[in-house]
Amino acid sequence: MFPESSSNTDPATKLKDAVAYDSAGKYESALMSLNEAISIQADYVDAWLIKGVIYGKLGKCSEALKCYDKVIDLDSSHVPVWRLKAATFASLNQHDKAAECFIRALELDPANLEYRLALALSFQRLKRFEEALACYAEAKKQKPDDPRIDYFIGVMWSNLADYQKALSSFDEALRLKPDFSNALLAKGIVLGKLGKTEEAKQIADKLLETKGTSEEENQKQPQSLNDSIRNEFRNAQKRFNEKYSRPA
Repeated sequence: MFPESSSNTDPATKLKDAVAYDSAGKYESALMSLNEAISIQADYVDAWLIKGVIYGKLGKCSEALKCYDKVIDLDSSHVPVWRLKAATFASLNQHDKAAECFIRALELDPANLEYRLALALSFQRLKRFEEALACYAEAKKQKPDDPRIDYFIGVMWSNLADYQKALSSFDEALRLKPDFSNALLAKGIVLGKLGKTEEAKQIADKLLETKGTSEEENQKQPQSLNDSIRNEFRNAQKRFNEKYSRPA
């Protein structure tokens, strides 16, 4: 059920209307409600942020960035906006600007492991490998038992054709999580590159044995850049739905 047209001058009501339209895929109506909310209260941070998220979902990155910049003007310590801005820059292949946003996000939330891993990946895309390794080292201090960190390090070494270091990193990831399918696959590929075909075959057999990965593990598998960006927008939308959705 869509919101009824109203002359209500409460910006929060307009925002709830926008969330309802957004959830129904009525993006133009959602943007209209957001503009009405902003016309009532120009410094309404959530309205600007939701507007940016919708523009991001529509692929209108320039418009999304303008909205995020407005949020930063209003509240520069707003952590999620830096992550969303970084994701938008990454979608434009502007990884230097994405890295700057991740650095700011980490200054505000230094305990956030996901931001640190994302910054390391941005450094890799910029071929700033020493800085990427420094990020991973900090991540290991923060959460030494997270196998994704060693997996990402292994991928970096593999891309640099340092297969022995890659193999060591994948082995460490598998020590922490023996059924980590991405690490198993990566290890098999590296063994093949090293000419260790029999060991690579054993890895392939083990992958068949561990087929049927749980949904929880799938969520922990490293994502593609586009998947990561889509998830950022979905997570932001979920937060807004929980905060502003109308009662049934």
